[in-house]
Amino acid sequence: MYAHLARMNISCRAVLLGSLAALSMHAVAVDGAVPANASIEQLRRALDSGHVTSEQLVRYYLDRIERFDKNGPHINALITLNPEILEQARRSDAEAKHKSNKGILYGIPFIAKDNYDTRGIATSGGSAALEHSVPTANAFVVQKLLDQGALLVGKANMSELAASYGRLGYSSAGGLTVNPYNTARDVSGSSSGSAAAVAADFATFALGTDTSGSLRGPANVAGVVGVRPTLGLTSRGGVIPLSLTFDTTGVLARSVKDAAIVLDAIVGADFQDASTLQQPANHGGYAATVASHSLQGTRLGVITNFRGANAEVDGIEEIVLRELVAHGAVLVPVALPKEFENLWRSVLGPVGEAEFKPQFERYLHTLSATQPKTLEQLIEISESPAVADSPTPVNPERLKGLRQAETTQLTDSPTYIHILTQVIPSLRLQLRSVLMANKLQAFVFSTMSCPATPRFDRVDPSYRCNSDDPYKASYIASAAGFPEVTVPVGRTSANLPDGISFMGLPYHETKLLGLANALQVIRPPMPGPQLR
Repeated sequence: MYAHLARMNISCRAVLLGSLAALSMHAVAVDGAVPANASIEQLRRALDSGHVTSEQLVRYYLDRIERFDKNGPHINALITLNPEILEQARRSDAEAKHKSNKGILYGIPFIAKDNYDTRGIATSGGSAALEHSVPTANAFVVQKLLDQGALLVGKANMSELAASYGRLGYSSAGGLTVNPYNTARDVSGSSSGSAAAVAADFATFALGTDTSGSLRGPANVAGVVGVRPTLGLTSRGGVIPLSLTFDTTGVLARSVKDAAIVLDAIVGADFQDASTLQQPANHGGYAATVASHSLQGTRLGVITNFRGANAEVDGIEEIVLRELVAHGAVLVPVALPKEFENLWRSVLGPVGEAEFKPQFERYLHTLSATQPKTLEQLIEISESPAVADSPTPVNPERLKGLRQAETTQLTDSPTYIHILTQVIPSLRLQLRSVLMANKLQAFVFSTMSCPATPRFDRVDPSYRCNSDDPYKASYIASAAGFPEVTVPVGRTSANLPDGISFMGLPYHETKLLGLANALQVIRPPMPGPQLR
């Protein structure tokens, strides 16, 4: 039915990128007022002082995108650009002259992962079968940012439909995103483009999503801060689902303070997302308190289950732990029960397999009449010659996963119901008990047990990983619905960033952000990637 659709470049990307050639010859000189990798507060001061305009900021970022995303190192972080961004920036500048109550994000550009619905801009989820799907409304979280005056520069590439299947950061709609620090390596997945874009200074912050480490992994290997909020703190309304038992919307930024500012902007109840209706009334205010947390006397549980996979990662963790102790933290070694080491097989995998098809098809039915309405129809397009014979066909393993999902109907199975009603509550209770029994304020651990993996299309003999799955630690917060913040703390010999995570009880974002900020004060962000 849909096989006749031809695969084309997203029109707004082609139009705007075509107009950027001249910009690369005349880069806007904003560095005097706004240094590279500027923070949100630096941008706010520059805008309010008149040293720079929003239009100049947008041109600055567009110039970098033109030089480094599709040329030079070919980071390939973005799938498409907002064709109206320059006009929107000009309008923001004009309105700013008469606006006395501008919020901190007013006139500041950002990037959204391509599974967030964006009105008038294609939202593909990384699938060539959806690359012409143009929503009529914005995702709830995107709309909150726009309502506060932020400017959407474009949409970030991602693993296809948020599942990597061995090709992290690859999609049929966008190709492969590579690591800005070492282009022989990937940027994890699935929020690869969002993390790479922030690392490469294509915007000061980006939106990502996290199901089983989909935001924290990319943040870790791209050297940026990543926040997976408590399940239900931020809305998934208008976001392509993978597994709503675990899906969260979150933030990638260069500093903990920036991440806290953006989190303040996007939290809130959404009647389209029932999980958000349970959140406490006193959430938010993260940016105002992020710098007030002291490490002195703070008891942290050091999760030891996942060590031994990579000597450099373990070495960086040891250095960080010593520094935490030197600044007053009290560390308590914690070996979690063995069941926490196999959460993909026992929890995330089975639940994800059961939920994907019905939840994804529910999303498809919100799209226009020209778009596929069933998983079967999407697979048909994905297997069509227009996609299969293109330079970026669907990952064969991802296609295999889609076909398996087509025949999987398990949301009423005893196994699925047992996991949701017995296993997940037990995991939450065990984690809470460990925290309470040891009087811990949070857990701390290496976000991933190994550095960024080699890109799927190249061999890198320097890669070392003695784990069958370096993401195992990230499955804990995913399975339990707990919040986690990852902060960059060092780099390996291959110039690859490495991060440390703080994980705590639901709605304890204030505490986790405070701990992460205190660590970032001890270990300030290193210089960004040297792009040429």
